[in-house]
Amino acid sequence: MRVPGNIEGIAYRLVALGIALDHLSTRIGLLNPMIWEFNQFTVHLAQHNLWLPFDAFMLSVAIAIPALFIRRTSLDGRKVMLLFPLIFGAARLGAALHNFALIILWA
Repeated sequence: MRVPGNIEGIAYRLVALGIALDHLSTRIGLLNPMIWEFNQFTVHLAQHNLWLPFDAFMLSVAIAIPALFIRRTSLDGRKVMLLFPLIFGAARLGAALHNFALIILWA
């Protein structure tokens, strides 16, 4: 089965959009005293000013590893690596939408 060529660009854009919107919506949400961060790992990173660098690292990994693997190997199923940025990006985008819903609800 042939994977469309534009799926790679879609996967990378989705992960970038998901990470950026999740980060932004969390920062906006935390300005409201009625909203707090549930993820203790994120709280720890934010307390040590490592949250933005960690998200930048995750974005780099989510794009670089699949891109390098797809270009360096000749395996037939190598585009399956795009599932990681697609799923990860969709999850972060879902978290961002949830955050925005909380912001609207508690505004």
